[in-house]
Parts: sequence; structure tokens; C-alpha cells
Amino acid sequence: TRIKNKPVYFDFTVENLGEAKQFFESVFDWHFEKFPMPYEYYRIQAGKPNEPGIDGGIGAIADTNISGGKPLTQVTIQVPNLDEFIARVKGSGGSVIEEKIAIPEIGWYATCAEPGGLKFGMIQVDPNAR
Repeated sequence: TRIKNKPVYFDFTVENLGEAKQFFESVFDWHFEKFPMPYEYYRIQAGKPNEPGIDGGIGAIADTNISGGKPLTQVTIQVPNLDEFIARVKGSGGSVIEEKIAIPEIGWYATCAEPGGLKFGMIQVDPNAR
């Protein structure tokens, strides 16, 4: 049986983007590709596509209001219906930190938090998202 709603992405928010990219490339041999965002953001290829594990992204604290001015690591969980899962989060005592947005050609995304404040992302894949 396949486990549903599995983490599919990690996101690092860092103080010094250039320094952090160089660090992770040097330590883990990760590769970075600029992603089209209104601010500087990079996708991280954390291994070969056929290897187990997930890829991620990295951006600066200055461009991430939800970080509260501090470094942040966040995972994103893929869900089949984002609106349904946002309702589940709220119904279970959690909150929506960043409302549903389109990530063009990728899907629909929202940042939520569990009742204690731990933030996580949820994404519904939709190549037609605009």
C-alpha cells in the first residue's frame, strides 16, 4: 500500500544566500538552478533523479516574511486537493500562514502551521496553475 500525503520538497530560508549555496554545494555536492520568482530563489537538486530522497529549494530570510527574520527549514507535503486539506488543517486546530497561491506550471501551494506553530507547506500538483 502506498503512503499518501508524503513530503515531497524541502525549503531552506537562510541569512546569506550566496554563502549557504556554496556551503551546501561543497558539503553535499548539491546543484542549484535559479527558479523564476519575483526574488532570488534556487531549486536544489539534492541527488540524481533516480535516487531516493527529495529535492528542495533555498531563498533568503529577507524575502521570506514567515521566517520571522530567522533561518527556517520547511517541508512541503503533496496533497490531492489543497482546499480540502486546508479545511482539515483548520478543523484540527491548525492555521493557514500563507493563503493558497499558484506556482505557475507547478501547482497550488499554501503554508500552514500545526497548533504549536510548526510551519509546513502543502502543494496540489497542477501544471495548469497560473
